[in-house]
Amino acid sequence: MEFECRVSPVKRVSVFCRDIDKSLAFYRDILGMKIIEDKKISGPFIGKLVNLPSCTMRIVYLSADKNIDAGLVGLFHVTEPILPVAPQATPGQIHWGQGSFVFSTDKGDEIYADLVKQGYKFLTPPTPYTKPTDDTYMKAGVYTEMIFYDPDGLMCSIIGYKPLPT
Repeated sequence: MEFECRVSPVKRVSVFCRDIDKSLAFYRDILGMKIIEDKKISGPFIGKLVNLPSCTMRIVYLSADKNIDAGLVGLFHVTEPILPVAPQATPGQIHWGQGSFVFSTDKGDEIYADLVKQGYKFLTPPTPYTKPTDDTYMKAGVYTEMIFYDPDGLMCSIIGYKPLPT
C-alpha cells in the first residue's frame, strides 16, 4: 500500500503568550530566530478565528532559517479581552498530552549558558547519549539533549549532534 500524506510538513507552531516581550527574548534573543513579520490586528474577523467576539492581538512570526513556508514559531499576544491563564504542567515532570518544540543546534553550550544565566527551568540539563547504529531517521553519533521550559511553560528540547569518533 502506497503512503499518501494529506498534510504538509508543520507550517507553524502557535504560542499564545502571556508576555510577548519575554517570549521574544527567548525565541529571538536566546535561540536566534529571526522575526519575519510583526503586526497588530484587531476586530471581529480575528476574534472569530479564536472563538472570541472580537479581540486585539499582536502577532510575531519567527523563523530559524530562510524557508518561511514551514517550521515557523508564531507568538500571539491577545491584549483585549484578557484571556484566562491555562493550568501549567508540573515543572520537572512529563505529562500525557504534553508537547515539546524540538530544535537542532551546534551551539548547545552557548544556549545552555544563556538559559542558566536567565534563570530558565530545566526538565533535563544537557545530557549526552551515544547512538551506535544508523536508523532511517537518526544516524549513529553522540547526541546531547536538554529539555527546558519557555516563558509560557511549554517544553523545548535542544539537540546537538556529533558523529561517532573514527
